[in-house]
Amino acid sequence: MTVLLVEDDAMVRLTLADFFEAVGLDFLEADNAEDALAIIADKAQTIDVLVTDLDLGLGDSGLILAKKARLLQPELRVVYETGSPELFLGHTFSERERVFHKPFDPIALAHAVLALQGGDRGAGWRQRPAGEKAVASSL
Repeated sequence: MTVLLVEDDAMVRLTLADFFEAVGLDFLEADNAEDALAIIADKAQTIDVLVTDLDLGLGDSGLILAKKARLLQPELRVVYETGSPELFLGHTFSERERVFHKPFDPIALAHAVLALQGGDRGAGWRQRPAGEKAVASSL
């Protein structure tokens, strides 16, 4: 399984990459939607899960990125990470989309993505409830 991590904040991206590496995920990184779409469009790459921030700065948002990515790979699973949940207004979630609200436990995110490797869509998709203290460092 290969994950594409799209995050415009370099510190957050590097932190998540460290946690992804620690749990054994194969992943690629991009800091904007345009570069992410180029990776997804590359026939030599197979992306199974897109992990993207919603607010990617200039260019397309994470929602628009996911929509374009699914035109290229309809079965793509998407995990959004955001500190701006208001950007979801009017969005209807599919069964292949999940959300982690910032701050979140990066270990929980990494394990949720890892759980997809075995097709387990249930146990791996739990985010800690709002207000619950993270055991590990939070983003």
